[in-house]
Amino acid sequence: DNVARAHAALAHVRRTHVYTFALDARGMPVELGSGRFAKAYLGEEQWLESKTNFRREVVIKIVQKGVSEEDLMRFQMEKELLERVQGHPNIVQLFASGEGEDPAFIPAIIRDKVDPEFMILERLEMSLEERLKGSRNKHHKDDLLAAPMTERVFRVLDYMIPVASAVEHAHLSKNVCHRDIKPANILIGLPDPNLRGSTLQVRLADFNVAKLHDDEVNFGMTQMRNAVPGTLFFQSPEQETNIIELLVNVQQGVPEVEYFEDFYIQIAKNDSFSLFNRGEQYPILYADRARKRLVLGRPYRDVTETNVRARIQKSVGRPADIYSLGALLYYLISGAYANPKTLYDAFHKFVEYERADENNTIDAYLRHEYSVINSLRAPKQDGTEVAPADRFFSYKHYLDGNGELIDPNVLLIVAKCMIRNKPDSYCQAHDLETRGASELVQDLIDLYSLFGVHPSARPTHLARRNASQRGALKVGLDRVGTRLRWAWLSFASMFRKRR
Repeated sequence: DNVARAHAALAHVRRTHVYTFALDARGMPVELGSGRFAKAYLGEEQWLESKTNFRREVVIKIVQKGVSEEDLMRFQMEKELLERVQGHPNIVQLFASGEGEDPAFIPAIIRDKVDPEFMILERLEMSLEERLKGSRNKHHKDDLLAAPMTERVFRVLDYMIPVASAVEHAHLSKNVCHRDIKPANILIGLPDPNLRGSTLQVRLADFNVAKLHDDEVNFGMTQMRNAVPGTLFFQSPEQETNIIELLVNVQQGVPEVEYFEDFYIQIAKNDSFSLFNRGEQYPILYADRARKRLVLGRPYRDVTETNVRARIQKSVGRPADIYSLGALLYYLISGAYANPKTLYDAFHKFVEYERADENNTIDAYLRHEYSVINSLRAPKQDGTEVAPADRFFSYKHYLDGNGELIDPNVLLIVAKCMIRNKPDSYCQAHDLETRGASELVQDLIDLYSLFGVHPSARPTHLARRNASQRGALKVGLDRVGTRLRWAWLSFASMFRKRR
């Protein structure tokens, strides 16, 4: 066995790739971007054994000098987690990482500003945020708001399906949660206009607040100032407020904790309980809000105390990524206009609805919402009044930047991402091992059929149809009623669950 291993170790080939900083005409490194603890520079990769002197542009991401230990740890974790999730076409490629052994690797002009810790990444033209705003190149701006709703759906799917597929891979194949999905962390490679077969490239990037969890290791960024790192527009509720403080009574040997202050964030299984200035954390099974009790996974072991301050830390895992995907979909389908937090706040009353009846599904909730909207926008001629409970109903959050009603099939997917703990949600709040990303990807693919296009059609080709083709497509789409599309989606989802 040892002989076989030794032979295997010798039976290999080696090819040398060399990475250097690209310099401008003044001999200065070309800075592509910067963050709180790292900078990105333009670099070049060269294959030394290549007969064609193969070269290509890359990104050299390097740590700034003088950053905190926490930020340095984030950079180190990003390198490891990005390496773990390699192998998916929609995750940014990591070519190399480490610490520069040769001091001359870093140009002298920035040598006193950065540390030698680096990553070598593939280079794409721009981020999705820059694409939507036209800030990198105004000629390549994707003005989603200018597109009709049906065409906009296809253009949004160009971005959403690759990103959701990348998250599915990270969750189910690598047990990694990204935890900061937003347009700025999605990279775009534009198709070559001279090549009919050239396609849009979409990559999920920036895993610096990601988290790995498996039976042997569990690491990632913890809370910062009572919140898990993320971006306000797109982060989940448990990221925005990750620590809840309560006044409690604890009793030695008892698995229940009495609390006196109510809280507005749902406490669920996999959250943790601890007293201030105490090291031990206890897993929470559930919160009994009627009795004002927290039920712990094991009896409290320390001494009995009354009126003591405690903290509950929310778990942040796969459900947070699914929420962010829904927030991203809502932002894009609104024409890169609406605030996802406003939509989630509008869902609050339904989120708190706990009756186990036919109305406690997201599908039923949105059917009711859209029926009220239709009655308000086009009142019936027979003089039927709107129900008293709906007279002060506002539906601004269901409109895009043009004031057009967002298609209910798309909003149903958004809501199933952002609302947890319902029978048709993509995930439950406590389920850190949820496979809901797969169902989300399938529902996004099903949107093609709902809008009259076969799912096998390449989405990156749809955005480049000529005017006559778009016109023909629109005529076909107009024949598909919203009610029929909604029924098809409900049936498809029900069929998959039964299967």
